[in-house]
Amino acid sequence: MSPTTLPAMFLAVAAAHPTREALVDGATRLNHRDALARSAVVAARLEARGIRAGDRVAILLPNSWQYAITYCAAQLAGAVVVLVNTRLSGPELDYVLTDSGAALVVTDQTLGTRVPESVTAPVVQADELVAQGDPVDPAGLPGNDRKPEDVAHLLYTSGTTGRPKGAMQTHANLVSNARTVRERIGAGPGERTLIAAPMFHATGTSSQFIGFFTAGACCVFTPAFHPETTVELMAGERITFFAGVAAMLRLILLRARDTAADLSALRLFVMGGSPVPESFPAEVKRQLPRLNLGNVWGLTEATSIVTYTEGDEYLEHTATVGPAVDGVEVAVSVDGGPPRHQPDQVGELCVRGPVVTAGYWNNPEATASTFVDGWLHTGDVGSVDADGFVRVLDRLKDMIIRGGENIYSLEVETALVSHPDVAEVAVVGVPDPIFDERVRAVVVARPGSAPSEDDLRKHAASLLADYKVPAEFRFLPELPRNPSGKVIKRRLVDAE
Repeated sequence: MSPTTLPAMFLAVAAAHPTREALVDGATRLNHRDALARSAVVAARLEARGIRAGDRVAILLPNSWQYAITYCAAQLAGAVVVLVNTRLSGPELDYVLTDSGAALVVTDQTLGTRVPESVTAPVVQADELVAQGDPVDPAGLPGNDRKPEDVAHLLYTSGTTGRPKGAMQTHANLVSNARTVRERIGAGPGERTLIAAPMFHATGTSSQFIGFFTAGACCVFTPAFHPETTVELMAGERITFFAGVAAMLRLILLRARDTAADLSALRLFVMGGSPVPESFPAEVKRQLPRLNLGNVWGLTEATSIVTYTEGDEYLEHTATVGPAVDGVEVAVSVDGGPPRHQPDQVGELCVRGPVVTAGYWNNPEATASTFVDGWLHTGDVGSVDADGFVRVLDRLKDMIIRGGENIYSLEVETALVSHPDVAEVAVVGVPDPIFDERVRAVVVARPGSAPSEDDLRKHAASLLADYKVPAEFRFLPELPRNPSGKVIKRRLVDAE
């Protein structure tokens, strides 16, 4: 019988592939047997600190082997992991940690200084938690009693209200998504993935870490994406799979060409999280003809992967994000009506299947409006053709995607308009040659005031994660509006 929860998957992979390399981070190398053993020790320590099944354990760490072990340990202890964005400001951290009801925060010396004093949960250093200890039998830990429908972790994603919402990804969700990673992406023994996507993203943890680790593959960690270190790790660790946005691949190709790095082991690069220029796949093929390219569309509220295409199929359908993966449906809701399978009809894309999450933590109103009769209403505008290929055409929620990071304009607008010299503000994404989009804020000053770019940037930085802070500002006497009074944001994108 196939495993139906994460702890069962961890035990199964350690039994099937005990000596295969599992986690690599600098000088640290752990095989699957050792990774399970270390995780079991940490799980017992969590229990000793009072963590019980269903308690929330927050992880505020960069990508690392300590992150992976802490995550596995919390699952073995039966806890719900809160994946905390390391780039959040103090007020944002306070909200996530308080809303989730975190019983413990695992962090390091650097990030730990940013946890606000208002957070009452104990804070523990990861190095202390994951240190060697006496062996613990993983089969006797509480996580083995968890059920498929139980929540495994919370991933917070900002909504149009600007308040973060914790998507509840269950064990069943993650097991289903991991199956897609194995069957469609080819995760398995002998594969090696470099995880540069943040572990607080669905891509980093739900797909890359859980998908590859539980398949008997090896996960290599890097704290963040930098072209120089990424290319060095890809070549030195013989990386076979990488997930990122098109901008990353552009920079990787440039660096590899400059250094003559050997990327011959890299068999698949999957792009997602940002628009991909239609001409880009053909350009990559000309430079690296043996590299297979894939494209994915997914959402945190759908665990991670909804549609997928690769290889020749991708090159023949570059304007799409591929068909839905096995067991998942994509339909279109027109003018708020029920989702229907109507070829080429444009409307809101809706998703149904085993990857649709259990809703938003502690937020029944948002859950009721987003998850309707088994369908996830994504907020993305698109269509599905007669062959099942999905096109994503626009975003209902005014979301900006900067280098794969989701930024909601209303959240940035709310921060900026709290400045005493700002009367109105509209935030849009504008094209960027590296990050695909950057944040532009168009500001109307209060009468008699003249706020500077530096003042507004500092103000935004005090309230928002750094990647949400506008890269540029424009000042207008008034915002362009249509007859109904709605701001015409298209004009703000085109304005120079």
